[in-house]
Amino acid sequence: MILSGFSALIASILYLFVSLLIWRKIRFVEKVDPGYQRKHILLSASLAAVLHLFSLSQTLWQGYFVFNFANALSMITLLATMILLYLNRKMVVETLGIFVFPLAALSTLLPIGFNEHTRLPLELGSHVLISIAAYSTLGIATAQAILYSIQEKRFRKKQLSNLMRALPPLQEMENLMLKLLLIGFTMLSFALLSGIFFVEDLFAQHLIHKTFFAILSWLVYGWFIVGHYRYGWRGQKAVRYVIWAYLLLIVSFIGTELILHALYD
Repeated sequence: MILSGFSALIASILYLFVSLLIWRKIRFVEKVDPGYQRKHILLSASLAAVLHLFSLSQTLWQGYFVFNFANALSMITLLATMILLYLNRKMVVETLGIFVFPLAALSTLLPIGFNEHTRLPLELGSHVLISIAAYSTLGIATAQAILYSIQEKRFRKKQLSNLMRALPPLQEMENLMLKLLLIGFTMLSFALLSGIFFVEDLFAQHLIHKTFFAILSWLVYGWFIVGHYRYGWRGQKAVRYVIWAYLLLIVSFIGTELILHALYD
């Protein structure tokens, strides 16, 4: 546990250091050497992610899955970091880490002092982890879509701030949104399929609303993907589809609780 805590602390410091480097790149976008900054950003972020992964693995698995808010949030930011690092293999998008790394710096420390948890067997725990991965990836895709929408509108009005100018070009931003969407859609498909094994009675287990909205969201995502590749849907239309689909996904997990209280209390 001491080693896990030390790893989490070092990872948090590295995340903050990377955030500072990215902020400096944005603040002085015309003065810094982009190649030099990129090298240090990616190297430090990769080391932070490795330490984060080690620390989280010690608190997430103890012969069974340890599920709680701290572990879930830590896993979400770790996944976001790993996806961002992976995408940087072929795209120059490290600047987007300014929205991810500060949260990762906080969340990597949360599981250390968080004692309340729920024990989950391997099968159910795997389903929960896949679901969290899908939700977090699609959440990142939605944030990316919103950012792209703002950037595109400001570009048209020629009102680009330092942050907007430091972001990747519009074409890369759109491609990144689509890649995140495809990854998240695949994960969501696996989450829905794996959930079948844990459902005995949708009504008795109070899962009908959650399942309905999750499938509806999946259909909207799927319809947009078909429309993009077949009819060329993109730009602001793509943004609207991504946002609406994610809102349905939020309703399936958060809004469902409100519906259930209204129906069963």
